[in-house]
Amino acid sequence: MTRRLLPLALTLPLLAGCDPQGLDLYSPTDARDYVRSCARARSDVMCRAMQPTLATVSGPVSVLLPNTGDTEREEALTRFLAGRGTTLAAFRSDAALQAAFARANIFPVAQLRTGTFRTLDGTPHEVTCADQSSGLGPDCQIGRLGGVDHLHYRKPQADSLYATSPKTAGQLIFFPF
Repeated sequence: MTRRLLPLALTLPLLAGCDPQGLDLYSPTDARDYVRSCARARSDVMCRAMQPTLATVSGPVSVLLPNTGDTEREEALTRFLAGRGTTLAAFRSDAALQAAFARANIFPVAQLRTGTFRTLDGTPHEVTCADQSSGLGPDCQIGRLGGVDHLHYRKPQADSLYATSPKTAGQLIFFPF
């Protein structure tokens, strides 16, 4: 009897130390799967906004998402929307505004490389990529955003998800729409 309870007795303290929302052990298969996964979080407004647009795009995609937490994404989006005279609440309920955000931050290509690429909204962006020695994949400068493909390790089976950061502090962490 003691032998049967020992694994349980050792596992319970381990689980007690975990985040109450659960363990994040899921590994997405592609950019759409990543966006679906992060949209399950009640706080991730950007991933939720991208889902409908991604569902309408056939073929490969390269998705840009800020390399920050949900709270920082929401704060940046709130500041941007305030500058446009609207609110985050309005964004959450406006499908057209969400689609505009998504189209401005999704490229219809499997992977970015050096050259000029257009996001779904038609805006051209200069991209410069260099191999990164850390094995994380190419380090790209995408317009004024830096980005690393977090799904690079799955190539060529998956499209791309670029975790982006601004070139300089205080800049917008996504492309405006």
